[in-house]
Amino acid sequence: MFVFGSAPNVSAPCNDGGGLASSASTDGIPSFSFDASFLPAVEGDDTASDAGAFKFNPPSARDLSEATGDGAEAGDTTPLFGSTFRSKRDVGAGVKNRRTQKEGLRQHSLDAVLTSPGVPTAGPPPVSEEELMNSGHELHESYTCPLCCLPVALPAPKHSKFKLCCMKRVCDGCILALYQRGMGDTCPFCRTTIPNSDNDAALLALVRKRVDAKDPEATEFLAGAYYSGDRGLQQDIPRAIELWTEAARLDDLDAHYRLGCRYYRGEGVEKDMERCIRHWQHAAMLGHPGSRILLGVLEYKRGNHEVAVQHWMISAKMGDEDSLNRIKAMFMKGHATKAQYAEALKGYQSALEETKSPQREEAKKIQWK
Repeated sequence: MFVFGSAPNVSAPCNDGGGLASSASTDGIPSFSFDASFLPAVEGDDTASDAGAFKFNPPSARDLSEATGDGAEAGDTTPLFGSTFRSKRDVGAGVKNRRTQKEGLRQHSLDAVLTSPGVPTAGPPPVSEEELMNSGHELHESYTCPLCCLPVALPAPKHSKFKLCCMKRVCDGCILALYQRGMGDTCPFCRTTIPNSDNDAALLALVRKRVDAKDPEATEFLAGAYYSGDRGLQQDIPRAIELWTEAARLDDLDAHYRLGCRYYRGEGVEKDMERCIRHWQHAAMLGHPGSRILLGVLEYKRGNHEVAVQHWMISAKMGDEDSLNRIKAMFMKGHATKAQYAEALKGYQSALEETKSPQREEAKKIQWK
């Protein structure tokens, strides 16, 4: 039992079997004591050692196992540091609870990943309206240029270019800057020499290489090529669905968005509104504006005008002009308030301002692409 006080060698009787006991020092200043049996033992005597320092014995493996709850005795309720602290058994249980929580979170992430399209329960898990509305208020990182680190204005394809060599979306400003330095035939991000746009075989070779490496963006791109029959590929919707499903497993938001569209229309798959909504919800909660807009459209068609406005408010504040116009139309019809439209307009203008840079403004003036 250790006693802390202003004077040395002041004992404090303790009859509670290791609980906290109060005592007083010889000069009247209160001291306190605690059970230090769980601390490493100290070897030494009253005289200083040759090294001038204490020697500590680390706790045994049994002590460690008891502390973490692995093999601790069921009746071991001795507090670690006095009666106001938890026992070794309680601490061990806490460690196990934290392990269980972490495993649960990992399992939840696995449950959110798609299984085979033929399985009835396939698709992201259902979410509550509160979760849906409180998540995804910022654009996903895929909407940020990797060079200037500024968000790309919406719609992204209008203000940026997707590079098949590295699967990065680079803004027009950074592309123009590289061109002005005489490096227009290389990728601004990875510096790979870019094949001619009409060389489908070379471009597809780059894409397939990334698909083999389980790149989600490349997998989604190849799915789109099969769906529309681009890049010299024959249209193959079942193959496109398969690739979109794989890309969604890798958590590509565009893949979730497009799978939602396929299930909504029953195109290449059996029509399934529940799956459709879950895919859009998953993407929207991670910052995909297109999915958020369509969720608003669904709510509007159901007559849930207030919920529709909430969805479009989020996407408008991401910089989506279409969402802003929808809220304006709702305001004109009496389904949205003037304050809501003003809030949406302010958020839209703020988001748009964050996308601006001198290089991008120059590219816009010369209509660079």
